[in-house]
Amino acid sequence: MIRWLRRNPLAVVWGITVLVLGVAIASFQPQIPQVAPYPFPQAIPLTDWTFADSQPLTPDQTPDTQNIPGEIVSGRRYHYHQDNADLNIEMRYLAQTNGDLKALIKHQTGSLGTVLQTLENMGDFSLFTQGSKSQLDACINPRGTSTVTSDQFKRNRTLNDWQSGRFLSWILGQAPLHDNRCLWTRMTLSTSADATSVDPSKALTTSWDNWHQWWQPSFPPLA
Repeated sequence: MIRWLRRNPLAVVWGITVLVLGVAIASFQPQIPQVAPYPFPQAIPLTDWTFADSQPLTPDQTPDTQNIPGEIVSGRRYHYHQDNADLNIEMRYLAQTNGDLKALIKHQTGSLGTVLQTLENMGDFSLFTQGSKSQLDACINPRGTSTVTSDQFKRNRTLNDWQSGRFLSWILGQAPLHDNRCLWTRMTLSTSADATSVDPSKALTTSWDNWHQWWQPSFPPLA
C-alpha cells in the first residue's frame, strides 16, 4: 500500500482534495436570502384586454390560506375587461415555497388530473370552468416553465438552478442551491349570459400565454 502511494502521488493529492472539498461542502450553512416585498406594477399591458384598475393584496386577502405552501411576501389584483367579459388576475409573491398548488386546486375541483393542462414551451397550469366563470392557477418560476405540483416545481428548479450562477454561490456557502420562490397566479374570467361567442377556456389560455411571457423576464430580483 505504501509503495503504491509513493508511486501515485497525484492520486494521493487528488484524494485528499476531494475529501477536503467534501467536508467543506457538508459543513456549509448557506444563508437564506431575505425576500423583500415586491412592488408589483400598477398596470400591466395584456393583449386584447383593456386595463381597468389594480389594488394591492395583503396576506389576509388570500383564499384557502391553509393550502398555500410558503410565505406570501406581497400581492396585487389586476382587473381587465373586453366586450361582455371581465378578467381578474391575482398575483402573489411566494417565498420559501415548494410550489405545490395541488391541495388548493383539489379543494375547489375535487380532482387535479381533470384540470391539469400543459402548453409547449410554457409549462403546466390548472384550468376549470364552472357556470359563467373559468379559473386558471399556476406558479410562474424564476427560471424555466410554469408549474402546478411540487414535483414539477422541484424538477424545474433542479434543471434551471444548476445551470445558473447559483451553483457557485452554493459552493461558496453564500446561498441555497434552489431558488424557492414563485409568483402564484390566479386568473378568473367571467362572461355575461349573452356572451355566446366567447370561449372562456380558450380566451383564458390565450391570456395566460401572454401574461406568462410578460412576467418571465420580469420576475422579481432577489434583494
